[in-house]
Amino acid sequence: MKLAMMRLALVAALAAAAPALRAGEAVEEALTVEQMQASGALVVDIRTPEEWAETGVIDGAKLVTFTDADSFLAAIGPEIADGRDLVLVCRSGRRSGIAAEALAEVIPNRVISQQGGMVGLVAGGYSPVPPG
Repeated sequence: MKLAMMRLALVAALAAAAPALRAGEAVEEALTVEQMQASGALVVDIRTPEEWAETGVIDGAKLVTFTDADSFLAAIGPEIADGRDLVLVCRSGRRSGIAAEALAEVIPNRVISQQGGMVGLVAGGYSPVPPG
């Protein structure tokens, strides 16, 4: 775990020193849950525990509230070290868009903000599962 944290710190330091070479890409897409799961991306619900309990979550999504890039990367860094895409889901897509932009500045991964968030997924017919 300590080695993974050191590696994550190194990636962040490199990204800060040379953002044009290390920056990832932040995009907004309206994916279905099936597309998210089939893509091999790491799906992360960045809402609060209260929101997860209120509306449910995407089956198989990692639940990590986004407060800032550093603490978020400390929680998920090892899982995206292989360069795979990261899909962020919030309530409506606003917070995930902000988080995607912040993360794409410090990691080389493609970061996808789920357009419409959980509200859009539910409106499209997805039935969330209880957290936990």
